[in-house]
Amino acid sequence: MENSKLYFFYGCMGSAKTLKLLTTAYNFEENAIPFVVLKPSIDTRDGVGLVVSRIGLQRECIMISKEDNIYTAIDTYIKTYGDLDWILIDECQFLTEEQVNELAHIVDDLNISVMCFGLRTDFQSKSFIGSKRLFELADTIEEVKSRCSCGKKASINARFNSDKGIVLSGDQILVGGNDLYKPLCRKCWSKLVNNTSSK
Repeated sequence: MENSKLYFFYGCMGSAKTLKLLTTAYNFEENAIPFVVLKPSIDTRDGVGLVVSRIGLQRECIMISKEDNIYTAIDTYIKTYGDLDWILIDECQFLTEEQVNELAHIVDDLNISVMCFGLRTDFQSKSFIGSKRLFELADTIEEVKSRCSCGKKASINARFNSDKGIVLSGDQILVGGNDLYKPLCRKCWSKLVNNTSSK
């Protein structure tokens, strides 16, 4: 594929990133454009081998672990199933730095375009490793916007415990959905953090 690129579409949880991936995949399928969908194996919320949007649409995918070399996997895929024009990756924040490097090599050496969809930051507003590297390497970066309950643009994936209290510490990766996370603007998030810290 001429003019192949590495794309990064980022946004908070609930911003319809996965829906964008699924509608893109549907469009490719309708137009007989060869593609494959990948997803890090750490995310098994919706089962293994599935990409599922919050509105219920889903598609089968290939799961990749942190140990997988994506370049080698794609090279093997092409030799087995034929040429690819596009690779679509859900939850790309969970990729390793080296795997993002491999995606860049896929774009540059194999002339396959790669679309990555994922979060920019975690519940403490700190970058995920995969997302940080994508900001450094991607040819095209686009925010998929969503709104905080106050109406402002959401920018932080706030984590909450079972008592609905905001969580300020813990492991960076804790896979969950609306039961654990809520997209907030920085102002609303800071207010909750300050209120909790002052108690």
